[in-house]
Amino acid sequence: MPRPLPVTRRTALGAVAAAGLSAACTGPAPEESGGEPAGARQDPDVALVSAALASERHLLDRVVATVRRHPDLSTTLAGARTTHRAHVRLLRAGVPASTPTPSPSASRSPSTTASAAPVPGTAPSALLALAAAEEHLGRSVGQDALAARSGAFARVLASMAAAAAQQAVHLRAAAREHR
Repeated sequence: MPRPLPVTRRTALGAVAAAGLSAACTGPAPEESGGEPAGARQDPDVALVSAALASERHLLDRVVATVRRHPDLSTTLAGARTTHRAHVRLLRAGVPASTPTPSPSASRSPSTTASAAPVPGTAPSALLALAAAEEHLGRSVGQDALAARSGAFARVLASMAAAAAQQAVHLRAAAREHR
């Protein structure tokens, strides 16, 4: 009897994400919405997808800027770069083409946007700054998960928040190693 293939975290996240984004970004059928045309009401989760997308893009930009400033951190930041690229691709699929993507400062406090600060001059400081940005992203996406209407989408956001928390732990450990 053949053994079943193990389900990896990436496979499970992909399946949940696909279900969550399709559930989160499709409005109710006209007969379910009281006869309103489908375009008359926007699913509230679309705004959450847009805000999370903007935050993920800004953090990805910050990771890339850090690698440019500190090329020796390329290997250390490979996981963060890969994770945030995957999140951006996933979230982009959930934003209708007609929906503008807000900047994180429009949906979050301006003082905490991921791309607001310049990249610090030393590798440990740069890693600690990214860790703080990951922690902020984890908190804000975690709050978005609580606000999500779709349970499947809430689980996707919670998974993204967990990934950000995991990256923050990794980055803080890497900063200690670089001292």
